[in-house]
Amino acid sequence: MLTERSLIRITSTEQDMLDKLQVLSAKSGSHSPSLGTMQQAIPEINIEIDACYLSNPLATDLFWTHFNADVLADPQLFKRMLEAYPSQNRAIAERLSEAIDIEPNRIFIANGATEAIQAIIHNFSYHLHISTPTFSPYYEFAGADRQVTTFQLDADDNFRVDPEEYVQSVLRSGADTAVLISPNNPDGYLIPDNDLEWILSKLSGLRTIIVDESFVHFAARPTLNGELPTLTGITERFENVTVVKSMSKDFGIAGIRAGYAIMRPERVTQLLESGYLWNTSGIAEYFFSLFGRPDFLVEYRTELTKYKNYIDRFTAASAKFDFVRAFDTSANFQLMQMPNDVSAEVVTALLLLRHGVYVRSCGDKIGLNGEFLRVAIRTESENEKILSAVSEILS
Repeated sequence: MLTERSLIRITSTEQDMLDKLQVLSAKSGSHSPSLGTMQQAIPEINIEIDACYLSNPLATDLFWTHFNADVLADPQLFKRMLEAYPSQNRAIAERLSEAIDIEPNRIFIANGATEAIQAIIHNFSYHLHISTPTFSPYYEFAGADRQVTTFQLDADDNFRVDPEEYVQSVLRSGADTAVLISPNNPDGYLIPDNDLEWILSKLSGLRTIIVDESFVHFAARPTLNGELPTLTGITERFENVTVVKSMSKDFGIAGIRAGYAIMRPERVTQLLESGYLWNTSGIAEYFFSLFGRPDFLVEYRTELTKYKNYIDRFTAASAKFDFVRAFDTSANFQLMQMPNDVSAEVVTALLLLRHGVYVRSCGDKIGLNGEFLRVAIRTESENEKILSAVSEILS
């Protein structure tokens, strides 16, 4: 049979499974259901490759190696993580401070980047101006008592942020808060440093500018002495800028919920006095301590280099596809636009049902006009299977 908006032929059994997936996706809102949720709700689905959630699988293995070694050396370590309260926010910030070269009183430790986003919006913003498409919490967390206006990015221009057009759009909107994600989710566009600096200089009158660098480790940005790529230095030059960082993507630890934000010290104090004293877990605290170890960071940079080579090979292969438009990316995922009359939702379901590959259909992304998939880039062998599966269904 043929589904609406799709020229891909599917069986009646696949249609039944597609219907179940649509129901599950509707319950999950603007975020894809987790692997656990999907496997519990539809146990007949066999998920072999998670190319939906965006994380560095090599870093996950690195974390697991260190965690196992530390628990073996101190068998009581894991019990203490479960039994005892973690350290307070400021104490964890002290440990992170040296690793990221930021004064601890400027660091807000968060239970994942989404908590930092929510805290910033609810405490320091009234009217947000966001680029679309973008990461949905930036408009979902605003709620009914805050205004949200948008700057539309153009797929035909590879979702590039034009500095002058963007600044004019922000100023016309009357917003007190602007949001810039670089590289952006879901398209992977990286704002060049010169453009970003110029934008920030022109928006110095805003109350808050959020710069989200959650995917910046995957970008090709110059660094000194092998340091990790970061934009945190701009918070010292632009007082109204807050930098948000998720640790889930580059370190592959989404399950332990770890992130942070860099902002003015008085804002950190305000947040800590508003209920964020013990907002992380013992395992998240362990990770922040691990992140502060020089030997771990040396190993991480090695794994990151290897993983970025995987990304390069994946995008080089997808660029040769003539049946799908694969956008340039500076992140660890790639946005793909489907051919005319092909439903991204159907392709997502068939990748899962026929090949066990779980990707993200972007039909719920505000500002994406058309049919799009977002594919997370994984290990070398997994990437080969992902590309083969996409080719089999679409070519």
